[in-house]
Amino acid sequence: VHHLRQLITQVPDTALLRTDLAAFGALAAGAAFTAFGATSSLRHTIVPGEKAQTGKKSGGPGSPHVLHPELMDFYLGETLAKKYAAAAAPICECYACGHKALDTFTSNQSPLPAEATAHNIAVLMGWLRDLCATPSGIARQRWWYDHCRIAVDRYPLLNAALEQPKAFRAPEQLKCWALADPG
Repeated sequence: VHHLRQLITQVPDTALLRTDLAAFGALAAGAAFTAFGATSSLRHTIVPGEKAQTGKKSGGPGSPHVLHPELMDFYLGETLAKKYAAAAAPICECYACGHKALDTFTSNQSPLPAEATAHNIAVLMGWLRDLCATPSGIARQRWWYDHCRIAVDRYPLLNAALEQPKAFRAPEQLKCWALADPG
């Protein structure tokens, strides 16, 4: 995270492609543009000759990837359904979901994958609108840092509420952004 911010600061008009959350961190730091990627395969760069990691070893995930906005991470829909089996799942009110629980994307049967993708894009575009509405420079970096820090802080609270101490674990990238106080 530190080196990415340094690169963007020192090399004008830098762009970041095939990224995950780093797309927003890069924009906050002043990148000219970024590309997040609508699907898992487009959010990550894969070393030539290696295969992408999938949720199941039998040929791919059995449900679509769903962005959990409060945790700022993607989970398989079936994973969310299992984690929230004994509790109410968060209700998403993005423009694509309207008022739908995050644990409803449980299979790859139509129309669930398209609905999950629409949800993911709606949440990401909301973040982008909010980020771009924040003045560039330190204010924008602070916006990103605060969102990452708040998300990391939610993990233990959610796990306690679900009475599952290890249900959700903050991804390393998110923890790095949450430690990158812009000052």
